[in-house]
Amino acid sequence: MQIWNPSASFARPNDTTAYASGDLVANSVTAGSVAAMQIAIQGNSMPGSTRVTRVRLAKSGTTATNANFRVHLYGSSPTPTNGDNGGWLTDPALNYLGAIDVAAMKTFSDGCADVGAAPAGSEFMLRLPAGKIIYAMLEARAAYTPIANEAFTLAVETTDDY
Repeated sequence: MQIWNPSASFARPNDTTAYASGDLVANSVTAGSVAAMQIAIQGNSMPGSTRVTRVRLAKSGTTATNANFRVHLYGSSPTPTNGDNGGWLTDPALNYLGAIDVAAMKTFSDGCADVGAAPAGSEFMLRLPAGKIIYAMLEARAAYTPIANEAFTLAVETTDDY
């Protein structure tokens, strides 16, 4: 078995507008400029085949109050209907892989972080249709007030059992 922890990051807009539960947390307030995080999946035996077991989410702001997020995973690049702070709504339903919640973040001196796991027995066993990239978007799951230009980093814990 081989284990990888690929990651991707983005910085949210230069504002402190509070999120409501269900809002998209993204790099731009303009829907057409939102870019999903691209996470390159490692592996050398079967291209695009992996198991996702957990995610690790970190942010640069040091306030953990209501820092509750859902990580949406896709097998192809999603197109959101709204920009940052608008309701989470994307396509393509056909390539939606599922979601993992990071329910409460812990405060550290340089930011906040925590992990989320797929529910027991619900790990993602994947053969990606578009190769070796998983796409991710964040959804706020509580009334969260960010800092301006807050940076988010997502690491996806994957294994190759083949």
